[in-house]
Amino acid sequence: MMDLNDFAFFAAVVEHGGFSAASRATGVDKARLSRHVAALEERLHVRLLQRSTRSVVLTQAGKSFYEGCMLVIDGARVACESVLEFQREPSGTIRIGSPVIISQNFLAPILPRYLEAHPKVSVVIESTDRQLHPLEDRFDVILSAQAQFPDSSSLVAREIGRIRRILVAQPGFLERHPALRDPADLIDLPIIARHTDMVDESARWTMLNEEDVAFKLDFQPRLVTGDLQIQIEAACSGLGLALLPEPLVDARLAGGDLVRVLPDWFTPEYSLFIVYPTPRGILPSVRSFIDFAMANITVGPKKARGPADGAGPR
Repeated sequence: MMDLNDFAFFAAVVEHGGFSAASRATGVDKARLSRHVAALEERLHVRLLQRSTRSVVLTQAGKSFYEGCMLVIDGARVACESVLEFQREPSGTIRIGSPVIISQNFLAPILPRYLEAHPKVSVVIESTDRQLHPLEDRFDVILSAQAQFPDSSSLVAREIGRIRRILVAQPGFLERHPALRDPADLIDLPIIARHTDMVDESARWTMLNEEDVAFKLDFQPRLVTGDLQIQIEAACSGLGLALLPEPLVDARLAGGDLVRVLPDWFTPEYSLFIVYPTPRGILPSVRSFIDFAMANITVGPKKARGPADGAGPR
């Protein structure tokens, strides 16, 4: 029978990058950690770690085992904490990971209301544009925007809503370039693009109309940036056209800072997901945040649920 300590010791070595660092962090003797990991490898008949004098590196088998290992450890933690918190109001700390622009535009508006409604809960948010993973990065919840979330037996991805990018410009820009009737008219205009729009030395937009007719526009951008806030401000200043997520420019459109260009054309939709480890024994605090976010983050219409969509927390 597997010893839960083996899982915990192995995870500690991985998380701290070596036996010495894990020993200092946990207070467990280095030799004892090494024996437990070696015994684990012998029992599994596979090498989990490549050891050197300075560090340890996960093998491919080790990476797979580590993910399952974290499920076991987190499951044990959740089981203990859920018993203690059973029938209590949500409390404790929730760790949330999110891209910067999503934190600013979707989390920031709802967090004060959530925390006011749950006075015993505290929230730690990591806003970053690096790729996040709930299990590997030890988040309770992450927000992710993409066309489709990969299938995973260890994660649930619930769609909050769908987003499309729309073409916008400063009103004065359209006064200087009034005769815009279809995407082909944009080719020689100054355009603001994202890094992900770039194809070799030029940029490409794929746009659709209401009849699902697609148009591929290849162009030389005036400005390229992965920062959506810079794109928005550049468009508002009249620097050029920009293809921006509709929810992020609604207020600028309403205030007259921006106007729609070619309103019958837009990009294929992508989705905003809330992602969390499989919900067996999920803590009340995490459950309460997921439910609150699903009910209060306004993005756009939700798709009908299909087999790949995650069930709600139980």
